[in-house]
Amino acid sequence: MRHAFFTFLFLSAISAVTVAQEMGLSQCIRYALENNLAYANKNIGADIADEQYRQTKRDFLPSLYAGSSANKRYGRSIDPTTNTFITQDFFSMNFYLDSQLDLFRGFTRVNSAKFQKLHYLISREEAKQQEMAIAFEVMNKYYDVLYFNKLQTIVHEQVELTALNLQKTQKMITLGLQAESDLLEMKAQESSELHNLTLVQNQYEQALLALKNLMHYPLDDDLEIKDGEFQDSADSFFSPDEVYLIALGHMPSVQSANLNAEASLKQFNLARGSLMPQLSLGAGLYSNYADSRKEAVDPNNPNSAMVTVPFQNQFSQNMAQSVYLSLQIPIFNTWRGMSKVKRARLEHTMALNTQQDEKQNLYRLISEDIQQVNALQKERDLLQAKKELLREAFAVSEKKLEQGLISVLEFYTAKNQLAQAEADWMRTILQLNVKERTIRFYMGEEYY
Repeated sequence: MRHAFFTFLFLSAISAVTVAQEMGLSQCIRYALENNLAYANKNIGADIADEQYRQTKRDFLPSLYAGSSANKRYGRSIDPTTNTFITQDFFSMNFYLDSQLDLFRGFTRVNSAKFQKLHYLISREEAKQQEMAIAFEVMNKYYDVLYFNKLQTIVHEQVELTALNLQKTQKMITLGLQAESDLLEMKAQESSELHNLTLVQNQYEQALLALKNLMHYPLDDDLEIKDGEFQDSADSFFSPDEVYLIALGHMPSVQSANLNAEASLKQFNLARGSLMPQLSLGAGLYSNYADSRKEAVDPNNPNSAMVTVPFQNQFSQNMAQSVYLSLQIPIFNTWRGMSKVKRARLEHTMALNTQQDEKQNLYRLISEDIQQVNALQKERDLLQAKKELLREAFAVSEKKLEQGLISVLEFYTAKNQLAQAEADWMRTILQLNVKERTIRFYMGEEYY
C-alpha cells in the first residue's frame, strides 16, 4: 500500500511537469493558419461566392409557382363560376400552377454566371493572399525569436568566460602577479554583461510572446523553436526577370488583379444587356370552386331541388390552360441604363490600371529582395572573415593577459569586438534566410 502511494505521487509529479512543444517554421505557420479567424472568414467568404456562382447556373432553369386563395363574399358580387352579378353570400377558392422561362435577356444570365464564377475565383485568391501574409508575418516573428535565442547563447558564453577569467585573476592577485584594479575592472565588466544578458532574455521573451500572439498559441503554454532553421547556406543567384515570370503565374495579388479586370468586363456586358429586349415564355393551369354554383339533383325534373356542385366536379370543369410569349423592350428609363454602362466602362479601365500596377509592384518587390540577397551575401562573407580574424586576435589577447602584457581593458575590447562580430554575422545569416525564403515563395515553393 505504501509502495503504491509513493508510485502515485511520482506519476503525479511527472504529469505536472509541462513539456514545451517544439515547433519548426512550417509547424508555426500551419498552427497560425488553423487558428486565425480572419483567415477562416476569408475561406467562408469564398464558399459564399461559390454558392452564389452555383445559383446563377440554376437561374437558367424555368421557374414554377403554385398557389391558392380562399374568399368569403357578402352582398352584391360577381359569381366566379358564371361571371354574373349575384346578391348572396358565397365561399370560393382559386388554384393556379404557373411556369416561366426566360428565352432572351441580353445575355445577362450568361454574363452574370461568368461574373459570379470570377468573383468566386477572386475570393479564393484573396484567401491565398491572406494565407501568404500570415505566413510571411509568422516567418519574420519566428526568425526574431531565433535571433534573440542565439544572441542569448553568445551573451551567456561571454558571461561564463568573464567568470572564468575572474577566477584566474583572483588567483593571480593572490600570488601577487596582478593588481587588484584588474579585478575591479573585471567585476564591472561582469556586471555589464549580466545586465546585457538580462536585456537579451527580455527581448527573447517579447519576441516569443509576439510569435505566440500571432499564432493564437496559448500564452501560458511553453513553446520552443527548432534551432535547425538557422543555417548558412551556399550562395543563391536569382534573376529578377526569371523570378518575375514564375511569380506572375501564381502570386495571389496578381491573379486577383487579373480576375478583377476580367470581372469588370463582365459587369460592362451586364450593363449593356440591360438595354436590350427581354423575351420570356410562360404557361399555366388555373381552376376555381364556389359554393354558389348549383345544379339540380334530377336534371330531368324542373322542380328538382338545387345542390352545390361538388368540389371535384368544379375543379375539373373550371380547368383552364394558357401559354404566353412576353416581349419587353426598354425605350426610356431616365438614361439609367446608359449611365450604368458608362460607369461600368470606367470601372473596367480602373481595373486594367490596377492590374498593371500590381504587376509593376511585384517586379519592384522581387528586384528589391534580390538586391538585398546579393548585399547580404557580401555582408555575410565580410563578417565571416572579420569574425575569424577577431577570434584569432582574441586568442592572442587572452594569452597576453595571462602573461600580463596587456591591460584588462584591452582584453575586454577584443572580447567585445568578437561578440559583436558574431552577433552581426548571425543577424545577417537570419536576414539572408528570410529574404531567400521570400524569393522562393515567389518561385512557387511551399511555405509550410
